[in-house]
Amino acid sequence: MGQKRLNHFVAACICICSICSGCGQKLPDGMPKLHPASITIVQEGTPLDNAIVQLISSDPALSQWGPSGITDANGVAVLNTNSLYRGAPEGHFKVLVTKREMEKNPHPEWADLPDGDPKYQEFRAINQKLKSYDYVEPQYGLLLETPLEVDIAKGKNELSLDVGKKVQVEMKRM
Repeated sequence: MGQKRLNHFVAACICICSICSGCGQKLPDGMPKLHPASITIVQEGTPLDNAIVQLISSDPALSQWGPSGITDANGVAVLNTNSLYRGAPEGHFKVLVTKREMEKNPHPEWADLPDGDPKYQEFRAINQKLKSYDYVEPQYGLLLETPLEVDIAKGKNELSLDVGKKVQVEMKRM
């Protein structure tokens, strides 16, 4: 490979690595500097997967920059601000944690059928009867009731929070 082609190859690799790692991520005007942040959510000592984690600041300067994430199988939510920008701004936050799931339809393969298909109509009728459940105590999902708070500092933040006992609370239909 000639030197010129090698230089182009190296430059392309650097560009790809920069894009993939978030370096050079252009932030919106007014967005504060973001710091790498993750929160591990446990419930009765067990990692809680598929939970939504939201950080809410009472500081008006931070109110429009909402860090959030969804926990993985290890209970870890990597925080992104406004769902797009890796990290969270420095500050004090209340933390909301929710996990809601609906019972599974026994015929998921019918979901993509045309509207007029009788099986699709049955699929919709079954969905109307399925129950939904909260798997985290309600207080953790309410801003005025959550006891959870964190501070995001400069540098890397690896935090851990406990959301109490395991629950399965049926949600009321609207």
